Amino acid sequence: MTGFTRLARVHALSAAGDAMIAVALADSLFFSVEPDAARWSVLGLLGLTLTPFAIVAPLIGPAVDRAPGGRRLTIVLLNAGRALTALFMIGNVDSGKLFALAFAVLVLGKGYAVAKASIVPVTVRSEHELVNRNSRLAVLSGVAGLAGGVPAWLIQRYAGSDWVMGVATGVFVGSCVLAF
Repeated sequence: MTGFTRLARVHALSAAGDAMIAVALADSLFFSVEPDAARWSVLGLLGLTLTPFAIVAPLIGPAVDRAPGGRRLTIVLLNAGRALTALFMIGNVDSGKLFALAFAVLVLGKGYAVAKASIVPVTVRSEHELVNRNSRLAVLSGVAGLAGGVPAWLIQRYAGSDWVMGVATGVFVGSCVLAF
């Protein structure tokens, strides 16, 4: 199996897990609250989504480049962190801890995006191939997001957010296993 194939499989599970988290959070933060409170939830979530990249990008890139075997280890650790965070979200979907846990999963997700971006160039031989592979990963993200989001919506509808978080935990664990 090529390095890119391994990365693509890990990335597909990662994107599916992200979609599942998004479905669970959307229900908890937007649809379960009164409209006036939802406005503040939207503003809070927008701030929550913008902050992680500013925090993570300057730290992850250099760390990944310096450590021997750091790229793969970083992907494994970040996805393990996402699995643990999703696990901690179970039972806390309706509590005040949700914003902190959502922030953590977003920071870890942005860290994963930075680490993934540093791995793709290592898996290719030319600049043209790099553009092609990045495009494939973008398409794969959309397909995997749909593949994770639709079942998450069904689980959400019939079993609740905690079950969605449980499945997302398993998906992130799967991405860790595939990264080895």
